[in-house]
This record gives sequence, C-alpha cells and structure tokens, in this order.
Amino acid sequence: ALMNRAMLVTVLHRLGGELSIGGISSFSDVATAAYYAAAVAWAENFGIVTGVGGGLFAPNAEITRQDLAVMLLNYANKAGLTLPNIREYSGFADADRISSYALLAVEALYEAGIINGKGAGAFDPRGAATRAEVAAMLHRFVVAIRP
Repeated sequence: ALMNRAMLVTVLHRLGGELSIGGISSFSDVATAAYYAAAVAWAENFGIVTGVGGGLFAPNAEITRQDLAVMLLNYANKAGLTLPNIREYSGFADADRISSYALLAVEALYEAGIINGKGAGAFDPRGAATRAEVAAMLHRFVVAIRP
C-alpha cells in the first residue's frame, strides 16, 4: 500500500505535537473540513511543505521518496534537531533523477542512516514510498533525533 502526502503530513504533525501552531493553509485543494487540514496548515506554516506549485498541495498524491526526504529534513531543521552523520554519501546510481530541491535532503538523510537505496545502487527518487518504507524511515528518523 502506498502513502499519500496528506497521510505523511498527518503523521509528522502528530510527531511534532508540541510544535503545533494552528492556522489554515493557503492551498486551494485542502478543504478546511478535511481530516488533514490542520496538519497541512501546520506543515505549511512551520516550513515543512511548500506544496507542488500552482497553490496546490496535492493531498491525495502518492508521496515520492525524494519528497519524503525533503519533509523529514525540513522537520528536523525547523525543530532545531541535528541529524547524525554515520556514513559517507557517495551518490546513488540514479542521482541524476533526483530533483535539485531534494538533493541536499537525500544526502543528509542517507548520511544519517535514515534512507537507503532500493538495490543496484539506486534510490528511485520519484518512486512512490510504500507505507512499509515510510514506517521504516520514520522509525529510523525518530531514533536518530532522540538524544
């Protein structure tokens, strides 16, 4: 099963409960009555998400592996958390497919041991992250940011 953008933001919002700052989002495709509306507003206002362009958040779109990395790094940075550096990033075989906005996040999360490749040295940046992959990355993320 795949995870969509609204689900991931909801999980991060619950993880950062003490950081909640309310408000409403500026995204035209996020209904104020949606279960994820408060989480999206928090993530936008906190600087974790910027949307997909055109004033849209695309809540039901599958979360890509590179966007997952970006959201996790943004969360860590905005919460003042330092990710560990436990291994050297030597690049993925498909690094040329990683969007420029996601390069730093993919590198930092790889160095922190939070994300891994998918075999044959590839990262599959635009591939959809499964719920199992997201759960594994979130587990490693929470372990990495806890003192």
